[in-house]
Amino acid sequence: MNNYVIESFKEFEFQIRNKLVGEEGIIILNGKIPVILSAPHSVEQVRKGRIKPAETRTASIVRFLSENVSCYGAIKTRNFNDDANYDERNYFKDVLIEVIKTNNIKVLIDLHIMSASRKHNIDIGTGRGKNILYRYDLLNILISNFRLYNIEGVKVDYIFTASFKNTVSSTISRCCKIPCFQIEINWKLLNENYNKNKIIEILNSLSKSIKEIKELI
Repeated sequence: MNNYVIESFKEFEFQIRNKLVGEEGIIILNGKIPVILSAPHSVEQVRKGRIKPAETRTASIVRFLSENVSCYGAIKTRNFNDDANYDERNYFKDVLIEVIKTNNIKVLIDLHIMSASRKHNIDIGTGRGKNILYRYDLLNILISNFRLYNIEGVKVDYIFTASFKNTVSSTISRCCKIPCFQIEINWKLLNENYNKNKIIEILNSLSKSIKEIKELI
């Protein structure tokens, strides 16, 4: 299974990088579980005139989980000199809001990748509780399942709190009135050499969390 997953990641990321998918700038993946994962930084972004690198592996994670858990997904596929996690108005967030409202989606999990220089592995941003509507029961599910699958160094609102009003999770929580989590994954767990075991452990932990969250929403 590991090799198949990694090969599918490589192929999808090649398509994203070479603009072979998502001509509209966004891919929406439909599901049955009312949880949506988003990858707003899966392509390069421009913030204050500075180009920031793509976090393309988040696109692969969103697609895999949507296909295997039947949750919804939203993947950014074009850089229009914008940053969906910083700009006040952004088409990615506009489409995301529409999808959430149309499909009565109950929870958003917004995926990002942080530098390998960070000393912790996972940073779950909740806006200090505000973005998740103080649903600490859902937060505990995420924390428990990361630890269950050997992902140590899990912190909450440590560096990336997602408190800024224009982040995807802050915007969606405010506009759609649903719990929204921002999850930053350390790049050393998802590095360019394809750390197979850690990638699978992350996929397993998120899969289990989505299924458990479904029972509480």
